[in-house]
Amino acid sequence: MVKQSQNEIDQMVQRARPTNRDLVRRDITHGVNLPISNLVLKLKEYYYNDGNSKELLCLDGTVACEYKGNRYYIPIEIWFQQDHPNVPPLAYVKPTSDMFVSTASRDVQPDGTIIIPYIKNWRHPNSDLQTLLKAMPIVARSIFSPENLCR
Repeated sequence: MVKQSQNEIDQMVQRARPTNRDLVRRDITHGVNLPISNLVLKLKEYYYNDGNSKELLCLDGTVACEYKGNRYYIPIEIWFQQDHPNVPPLAYVKPTSDMFVSTASRDVQPDGTIIIPYIKNWRHPNSDLQTLLKAMPIVARSIFSPENLCR
């Protein structure tokens, strides 16, 4: 996956019109440039549980995870709500057809919703996307059975 240019990111952020445009741009730029992430920014329709939908910025791709000496790539989506970073992003594991979310996981719900403490305790200005992404590999190790992870 080719990294997006700053110009492409800026254009999408501008089209999405988040409340805190500069902070959203900063978080996204840091996230896509982390060596452990392979993420692409998209502007997509997000569907809330109440039936409403809204076009939101979404980072889509993988986060690298080390497990028993092997590197695995966990597919994720991170959605930025309109008031980011004052509200936490919505984060999901997006398992491939040969993966599954463990029903015993405390950190991920069966639908893939990531509910790690870092998201639950999200507080601006102390919380950011870069730290969230760095926490993902730790959580990912407990999500899938090792033989079902993508290498």
